[in-house]
Amino acid sequence: MKKSLLFLTTLLITTLTSCHASTNIYNEKYEYSLLMPVGAPALPMYMEILLEENVETTSTPTTIPPEFSNENYDFLVFDSTQVANILKQQENPLYEFKLMLTGGNFHLLGFDKEAGSTPTEGENIYSFQKGGTANKMFTNIYGDIIPEENYFDSIGNLQTELLKIDSSFQINGEKIDWAVVSEPQLTNLMSKWNDSNIDVSKIIDINLQTAFKNNNYEIYKYDYVPQAALFVNKKFEQENEEVVEHVLERINNAVNDVINNPENVSSTILEKYPDPNIQSSIFGFNSTLIQQVQKDGRNGFGIVPSDINEEMDETVINQFLSIVNQNINSKIN
Repeated sequence: MKKSLLFLTTLLITTLTSCHASTNIYNEKYEYSLLMPVGAPALPMYMEILLEENVETTSTPTTIPPEFSNENYDFLVFDSTQVANILKQQENPLYEFKLMLTGGNFHLLGFDKEAGSTPTEGENIYSFQKGGTANKMFTNIYGDIIPEENYFDSIGNLQTELLKIDSSFQINGEKIDWAVVSEPQLTNLMSKWNDSNIDVSKIIDINLQTAFKNNNYEIYKYDYVPQAALFVNKKFEQENEEVVEHVLERINNAVNDVINNPENVSSTILEKYPDPNIQSSIFGFNSTLIQQVQKDGRNGFGIVPSDINEEMDETVINQFLSIVNQNINSKIN
């Protein structure tokens, strides 16, 4: 009886300690600094944004790459393929890859196009963030045919421009043929176009992740592609290993939330920021859009599930870059 009582007491203490530790990790403020773009990468980072005062989001992503040459932040989030190229050029990189956050939320929209159509040289094609993962995939599939002047520095600025489209799929009298976009902006655009009496049934949607996999099925075997990732300042990690470990655990918990319980995530954000305009300024989307894009297990934000995150490492980034740097064009092959 004493042994049984001792066992139960030990079990209870262990359970309570475990739960308490988990609660602390999930709610503790670690007071680290982080810079990241608004948009899809902000969703798996939602708890960090809500809890940590020194986590910054920016609608101008071009300000982030120069930070990889400084030590102004403990963490940075940016397009993993672009960062890989930046770090390769540095003799002693200050940051290192830690976790892939997004891996498949890019789409190619065709305006007034029939199903099965593909973009061709000479068409008016819009895109954003030249050199980013989306445009690497586009070039791999269709060739380097996006006019230089049609690149926008952010998805937000591209979205603003695309909202000017009229019922003839023109902007200021100029026909728009195609546009590379991402979720959740895609869902927002389709909703607003529909409200503006634009015939969205005439818009075709090509999933760039699926198209890329089909174009490289013999050599690329992963379900996701490398997109936005978390990078840590090496010096900060050396001095704060436990903090980094706890932050990563909390992010993985958040990843599970946004994939399996988007309604709860939406409610949590809404509770702290009731104004949808403030939500959009911080995250690049509002709580309603989270439910629309993530509902029914859709995972339209393309968040990389925590159970396969280990395989989405630097090896995958390098393989992806090797493929796209060959500039394979399926229309020629």
